[in-house]
Amino acid sequence: MTTIELLQKTKAAWPALSAAPAEEKNRLLLAMADALEESTPAILAANAEDMAAAKGHISDVMLDRLTLTPERIGAMAKGILEVAALPDPC
Repeated sequence: MTTIELLQKTKAAWPALSAAPAEEKNRLLLAMADALEESTPAILAANAEDMAAAKGHISDVMLDRLTLTPERIGAMAKGILEVAALPDPC
């Protein structure tokens, strides 16, 4: 799926998601956090391939910023959990 396709799907889903009850949104956020943590090995493997392909095409600084680690993926999951703990902004 391309970035444009992903953005189009996200935009199409927004009306239903924004109208969903807070409990449903939080359930989805918790599932996202769980999926990130459960998929860490696959995410790291795909990221390693991407980094190898990008080497020599982008700066070392950008490579470092784009390189995922278990800690970085854990921080992403933690951030999603923190969002789920917030009051529903919709």
